[in-house]
Amino acid sequence: MKLWQPLSILLGISLASLAQDAPRTVIIDAVGDTMVGSVFPKREAMPPENGRRIFERVKELWAGADIVMGNFEGTVASDPSVAKALGSHSYRFLMPPESLAIYKDAGFTVLNVANNHAMDAGLPARMAAQAAMDAAGIAHGGSLNQPSTVLTTASGVKVGFIGSAPHMDCLPLDVVQVGQLVKELKEKQGCSLVFVSMHAGAEGEAALHVPKAHEMYLGADRGDVYAFAHGVIDAGADLVVGHGPHVPRGMEVYKGRLIAYSLGNFATYGMFNLKGIGGLGLVLEVDLLEDGTLKGLRIHSTRQDKGSETWTQGIAVDVDPEEGARKLVEKLSKEDFQTDLPNYYLPATQP
Repeated sequence: MKLWQPLSILLGISLASLAQDAPRTVIIDAVGDTMVGSVFPKREAMPPENGRRIFERVKELWAGADIVMGNFEGTVASDPSVAKALGSHSYRFLMPPESLAIYKDAGFTVLNVANNHAMDAGLPARMAAQAAMDAAGIAHGGSLNQPSTVLTTASGVKVGFIGSAPHMDCLPLDVVQVGQLVKELKEKQGCSLVFVSMHAGAEGEAALHVPKAHEMYLGADRGDVYAFAHGVIDAGADLVVGHGPHVPRGMEVYKGRLIAYSLGNFATYGMFNLKGIGGLGLVLEVDLLEDGTLKGLRIHSTRQDKGSETWTQGIAVDVDPEEGARKLVEKLSKEDFQTDLPNYYLPATQP
């Protein structure tokens, strides 16, 4: 036997061992509010082709991600009279059951169902929404009957997801309660990573900045998102993603963990105010090691424009070449949290 043979064998074993011990990476892509068309107040309010083309221009942005999450802003119901029976309200979002196939085809793997429109057609429709997600093979979390879920990536990493909101039949925005869930997902369910989705905060252009206090909107307590996000990370969460204000907000890195306070409107066909900043959205890509270490992030800016030709074709959201959301989020991150986001950006992808 030649002297180089055992050396090469030993070297091969060593390299294999190093590869086996290397921490795995999980890519999580998240968007804000989504609503692919509503049958309320009448079925004719649905976009062309029943919303089939809503995500057509942007779904490639999250191709290759391990987990794709969005906020499901509404409920599932085919009959608008269900909402009418609950009283007159101009903002009720009732998506038909077949809408879940649109989310599935676009690549969504988990949907947040903790928000202020989750009960737009009452508890039966809320349960129907979750059943439709189950039938479509899309995980969900945030309701009182299922506040969290466990996702397993292709590489075998277990990731826990928790949805929370200060609204009816939602897991409340309670640091102690959500913090306990975080610990249970890690200690009892074997999750390496846990990320939390929060639908909270005031709404509109006046709510761009994150106050370090409880926020009120239309007389309702919309929670203290700053204290909540910090509290759940203190409890062991590895990522916090927010939505609800309908505008993008700043991001912060706290204890090495990313907090995105609001991702804004992403794909919201119908009765949403999309003027100016309200039309800006983004796809947030976060790369995490399985021990929770933040490898980096990327922001893909998107835009909705009700006056565009694509909108009339039922394509609600498009890539924003002017990168309005990224520029706004960078500015707000520095102003609110002294966070220089470009320090955490992933290298640009090659064409």
